[in-house]
Amino acid sequence: MQTRTRAAVGAGLLLVLALLAGLLWWVAAERGLTARDLWEVVEPPPPEPCSESDPTADGSARGCLTPTALRLHDAAVARFGDPGRDAPIRSISCWSEHAWNPSSDHPKGRACDFFPARSGEFPQGDDLAAGWAVAEWLRAEARELDVRYVIWQGRIWYRGSADAADGWGRPYRGGGVYDPEDATGGHFDHVHVSVGRS
Repeated sequence: MQTRTRAAVGAGLLLVLALLAGLLWWVAAERGLTARDLWEVVEPPPPEPCSESDPTADGSARGCLTPTALRLHDAAVARFGDPGRDAPIRSISCWSEHAWNPSSDHPKGRACDFFPARSGEFPQGDDLAAGWAVAEWLRAEARELDVRYVIWQGRIWYRGSADAADGWGRPYRGGGVYDPEDATGGHFDHVHVSVGRS
C-alpha cells in the first residue's frame, strides 16, 4: 500500500511539474521568447567580444562593436539607406566612451543610436515618422537581430515584454543618469538600441 501511495505522490509531482513547465513555455511563447532565451536565463553565454571596427567612428574616435551590433548596424543601413541629411536616418553613432554612464552598452560595443533629426532637437513631421519607423522595425526584427531593448520618445521597450496600458513600451525615466525631459536624455532625438547580453 505504501508503495502505491509513493507512486501516486511521485506521479502527482511529475504532473504538477509538467503543468508548470507547460505554463512557463506558453507565457514565454506569448512574449516572443524562444527556448534559447529561456536557457540563457539558466546558463548565460559569455559576453560577446567588442572585436569589430565601428563603422560610425570618425577619424578621431576609436571604437569597436560586437559582431551582433555590427550586424544590426549593417541591417539598418540596408533597410533605411546610408545616413545623410535627406535620408530617414541622418546619422548613426555606436561606440562611445560614455564616461558619465559606466553601465551603458555603448563602451561595450553593444549599442547604436539612430538620429532621424539633428542631435538635441525634438523631431517633428517626417523626422518623427522616420524615428518611429526605425523603432518599429527594430521591434519587429528583435529576435533576428538579438535586440535587448529600444528607447525612443521617452519610452523603453524590452524584447519579450508587453506594452504598458498607456502606450508603446513603458515610460523611460532616465535610469538615474539622464534627464528624461531633455531631447537627448529622454531619447527624443534618437532611437537607442542595445543588443545581446551585457
